[in-house]
Amino acid sequence: MYDLVITGGRVALDEGWADCDIGIANGRIAALGRGLRGAAIIEAAGRWVMPGGIDAHCHLDQPTWGGVDTADDFSTGSVSAAFGGTTCIVPFAMPGPGMTTLAALDRSLACAGGRSVVDYGLHAVFTEATGSDVESQLDRLAARGVPSVKAFMTYRGFAVSDDLMLAIMDGARPRGMTVMVHAENDAGIRRTTGRLVALGRTGFRYHAVAHAEAFEREATHRAATLAEITGARLVIVHVSCAQSAEEVRRARGRGADVIAETCPQYLLSTAADLDGPPQEAARFIFSPPPRGRASQDALWQALSTGDIALWSSDHSPYRMADKIAPASEPSFTTAANGVPGLETRLPILFSEGLLSGRLTLARYLALAGQAAAMLYGLDDRKGRIAVGLDADLVLWDPDARWQVRHEAQHSAVDFTPYEGLWLTGKPTDVLVRGRFVIRDGILHDATPTGQFLPRHAVPADPARRPIEETTPWLEA
Repeated sequence: MYDLVITGGRVALDEGWADCDIGIANGRIAALGRGLRGAAIIEAAGRWVMPGGIDAHCHLDQPTWGGVDTADDFSTGSVSAAFGGTTCIVPFAMPGPGMTTLAALDRSLACAGGRSVVDYGLHAVFTEATGSDVESQLDRLAARGVPSVKAFMTYRGFAVSDDLMLAIMDGARPRGMTVMVHAENDAGIRRTTGRLVALGRTGFRYHAVAHAEAFEREATHRAATLAEITGARLVIVHVSCAQSAEEVRRARGRGADVIAETCPQYLLSTAADLDGPPQEAARFIFSPPPRGRASQDALWQALSTGDIALWSSDHSPYRMADKIAPASEPSFTTAANGVPGLETRLPILFSEGLLSGRLTLARYLALAGQAAAMLYGLDDRKGRIAVGLDADLVLWDPDARWQVRHEAQHSAVDFTPYEGLWLTGKPTDVLVRGRFVIRDGILHDATPTGQFLPRHAVPADPARRPIEETTPWLEA
């Protein structure tokens, strides 16, 4: 007899839909079959049983930068994630001023401990100021179960040189670590922002000009080329436009191990949303910015084919006051960058991807969490409904029709960029390691039993080697 059996639901397995029971024991999936017996039975008739989602790109409880604090800590952020059907998150251990990469990791672990209702990992972050001992820090990160590091190509205090990027990639490859890059050309952004300011063009609409597609395209090409040079595994985070997606395709065609990620805001908003009253336009200040309809179509197509492999929220929980201050003269140059999305990431994918027919079940499952689990070293625990994995399960009402409203969200952020959006399909019950966090759409147990998950390395493809090992002296 199992601790718990879920019966009567339509179960999403790797091979497709199945009508089967799920037996849970000691927090793990112990059996898939018919007629399973359990100490407790959950009747899931009329609902779809899906794997819990993995959001591998979000920001929680970060150090203060420029006087701005994040609204969500690991408590509110994890509850918001759970209500959206996400059972595992991987935020960034962002360094504050003067912090090393390892000190930032220690800080984030302290912030998260005893506060999260879902399981979590952490990504490390390198900047020019986080220490020159790159290989030593990578060794210690890998030993602590953090096999992924992020570097920025823009933002004052965060942007890294090509030299440091190459050092990170050179160190990451032999350790089975993944390098994540925010790809925008810093010099281009600074140059164009300065000219816009000189012309008095500082309204929110000009955010899309200051962060033009050309800057993202160039940086994506450069980062992909550095990955090709080093043989490293690279993720281009929050791809916003067709041009960048095409650069990723080109790099992969050359044999580079480059992976693209995008986010819901790039599929549901456009640059036109920045052209409105400040209180409205501020809801769409994020970087890279929203683009146009043609890019939206291209991104949906790339998601359907697998050219974009990851679907993340980039949850950046800044309050409206930090976006429009000073209220008398709001400017894209001072607005806090980022929007909330932990709670809406998976429902948007379910409604606008799976139910709309844009995505097959296999592609939905990959984007919901399976691809992130495989890439970031969680596939031995998370990402699928399979015997032996954690019983992270979500029961969905596929017929629920609902409208996104800020007041119904569980993040501490005081707005949502998706206000008024109608969606179909909603999580009703969420289990983390076989324990109910959400039951019948209500927070069932707020006890912060989420665990830090040390992740395993994902060895690099041996066929992808540094350029000095693969390029002949002369071609015949």
